[in-house]
Amino acid sequence: MQAATRKAAHHRSLGLHAAVIFVATLLSRLSGFVREIVMAYVFGTSAYTDTWLMASVLPNLLFGAINGAVTTTVVPVMSEADAGYSNRSRQHFVQEVFTLIVITALGLLLAGELAAPWLVRLIAPGFGPRKLALTVVMTRWMLPTILFWGLSGFVTGILQERERYFAPAISPVVINTVRILTILILGRLFGIVGVAIGFTLAVLSQLFVVIPPLLKLGFRLKFRWRFGHPLLRRMMVMSGPFFLASSAGTVGVIVDRILASTLVTGSLAALNYSYVLVQVPVGLLVSSLTVPIYTRLSRHFTHREEESFRFLTMKGLRVVLLIIMPITVWFILLSTPILELIYQRGAFSGRSTFLTAGTLAAFAVGLPGFALQFYLQRVFFATQDTRTPARFSVAQIAVNIAGDLLLVHPLAADGLALATGLGAWVNAFLLSVTLLRHSRREEIRRLVRPLLSLAAATVVMAGAVLILNRVLPLAALHGLWALSGGLVVTGLLSLLPYGLLLLLLRYPEAGEGLRRLAGRLALS
Repeated sequence: MQAATRKAAHHRSLGLHAAVIFVATLLSRLSGFVREIVMAYVFGTSAYTDTWLMASVLPNLLFGAINGAVTTTVVPVMSEADAGYSNRSRQHFVQEVFTLIVITALGLLLAGELAAPWLVRLIAPGFGPRKLALTVVMTRWMLPTILFWGLSGFVTGILQERERYFAPAISPVVINTVRILTILILGRLFGIVGVAIGFTLAVLSQLFVVIPPLLKLGFRLKFRWRFGHPLLRRMMVMSGPFFLASSAGTVGVIVDRILASTLVTGSLAALNYSYVLVQVPVGLLVSSLTVPIYTRLSRHFTHREEESFRFLTMKGLRVVLLIIMPITVWFILLSTPILELIYQRGAFSGRSTFLTAGTLAAFAVGLPGFALQFYLQRVFFATQDTRTPARFSVAQIAVNIAGDLLLVHPLAADGLALATGLGAWVNAFLLSVTLLRHSRREEIRRLVRPLLSLAAATVVMAGAVLILNRVLPLAALHGLWALSGGLVVTGLLSLLPYGLLLLLLRYPEAGEGLRRLAGRLALS
């Protein structure tokens, strides 16, 4: 009886954490939408936007990947620290990591400032002298963010391990708010360079959100020059594979931008706008679910609770797929009206929508791969297995680059987007096969049947979208309210056969979700 009560409390707590993260992440994604809309309105798919995107390759993409790698590494290490080390020892560990991050970031910052002209020429081979010079200036303005990303990632990891999710989840709202204001103000005053200055200020601002909760937990960020803590060595050993696994998608985006710099003006911007859009469900829905699951999986592994670990892993996998498949269908089949609704105004013209629609549909082909990769990597990370995801990330990068080179000429920017999606599918497939290799036959059978049900429901839903688009042609709708209403109606009506078929085929999480909804309605 007590075990059942603890299990129920466990699931309620997990659901509460997921809900908190979802609400905070929803706000961050909405503010991110506004940021992209403002950027599209002010600069569109112009040459200035292309230079901004190339300048942000190192400070934004690569250093952002460092932030994610540090965050992910800290969670299992801090779980081990809580299980076997004193409070004083944990304080020393935190201070040693803080000191090492500051030293490393300052060294990389100095090297980046000196090597910026050479690096920009390397990553933007299609840019002329004026665009190159402008890109160098913006890169130098944004390089200090390496320190802010590193510190934020470290603090966020500690907060997540202590199940303090709100501040890390809400910090992107602060970043996006500062970026929106600086695009409108500094962008008007200093042009595209003002956007770069505003980006650095925005990344700095997140520290004012995540550090106060850390101080309330009793941690103090002080310099400690003795780097002898055993967990520091463990974290350093883990961080390399973590970074490689976390940055596979980033490397793909960088390669895409390098090749897109040789295509028509606006190709870089089209890739960026569509990639940001297709990552929203991963960052909003999948991340909201995965972050609390990851923390619990780390604890299950640390305490050797194998049954709980396997059960939660499979449940999370089914929920991720249940959520992501309808969104994949919508992005592929409704890319043009979605872009018209979100972006098409101001400097973002009909040409911009046409240029971006193909890249959005191509990226969406890989959306289930992006989602599965994000989730499954954290399942392995929870077991402190960093080498397996890192190894498969190398395979993903290889497939991505090979696909880029093969598809860029026949399909231009659409080919680059498609290659990125295919690389994500390869990574997700390898992770899935490796995970299931250690599973029992019963668990595999319980997974295969729901997957077949999900595939059938997805096909039916795609057919429903095509039929609805003939009955209610979205291309004939104009204006914000008409287009948004048409998309909402199409989305809801196409979702209906998807859900009903999954209920009929007894997809576990579909029935569970309906029962919970019915229970809440009964209580209300």
